[in-house]
Amino acid sequence: MKPTVTPESQADPAKVPPLDPSLLKLSEADSIFLHATISNDDAELRRRILEVQEEAYAKYPYPCIHAFHYVSLFMSQNPAYPSVMAAAKSAPDTLFLDIGCCMGSDVRKLVFDGYPAARVLASDLRREYITLGHTLYQDLDTCPIRFFTSDIFSLAPDASKSLTAPVRVPEVTDLAELRGALTHIYVGALFHLFDEATQYALALRLAVLLRRSPGALVFGRHSGLEEAGMIDDHLGRTRYGHSPESWVHMWKHVFVEVEGAAFSDTRVVVLAHLEDHKYNFLTTQRRAMLVWSISIM
Repeated sequence: MKPTVTPESQADPAKVPPLDPSLLKLSEADSIFLHATISNDDAELRRRILEVQEEAYAKYPYPCIHAFHYVSLFMSQNPAYPSVMAAAKSAPDTLFLDIGCCMGSDVRKLVFDGYPAARVLASDLRREYITLGHTLYQDLDTCPIRFFTSDIFSLAPDASKSLTAPVRVPEVTDLAELRGALTHIYVGALFHLFDEATQYALALRLAVLLRRSPGALVFGRHSGLEEAGMIDDHLGRTRYGHSPESWVHMWKHVFVEVEGAAFSDTRVVVLAHLEDHKYNFLTTQRRAMLVWSISIM
């Protein structure tokens, strides 16, 4: 498969639904974290969540903003999360990246749970999301996480150019500075924005960023299908949905390309399963979330 890159298609403005504050229904775990990090006052917490939603949705009307996913702690629900936390607490040199971090709730929860903040980075293509995250949490001057903007597709997919010098986390400004350096990469609600070839190109670049040491992993979640194919997108966008089987095949092929067949066959473990999607999309197509991890053995 040729790793071509096609920019994400944009929503048809006529199909964008208005905001619905009644959709804000926090889980117990979300509520505990958000009350601890934003405000103990229910009214103030709700006011801030709605305030940043309105500003974000006016410019980028993504379903994840509409459904309050920017305050839903999906990362910590991934089956790989306990092993990530265990590694962070037992090894002094792990390095974490949340790519496509949006407002940064997941990565703040990661640090809240004990991952050393000095070894945590978060990036997004859009500076506005990072700024709104600081507005939501009111931590511009106190948040220890290194947030920066960068475009993953500007990274050349060449695994032979891994860095040799230690990463100076507070000074990182571009994903190219993290080649071969990351122990853990989280990718939430990013792959499903693109067509099939672009998803392969994205996976290839993530593989370039990942260390080859045992225990290194990429994990995440995004929309998937029982049978791989085009998503019936309610906003009129062109998007591809992987099945668990096609997802495994794609990642195995990625590591064949960057490291060879023997490495892919013996040292790469891909796990993927579908979970019911809680968001009410305006489509008759059965939609689910693909929850996954890729581990280096």
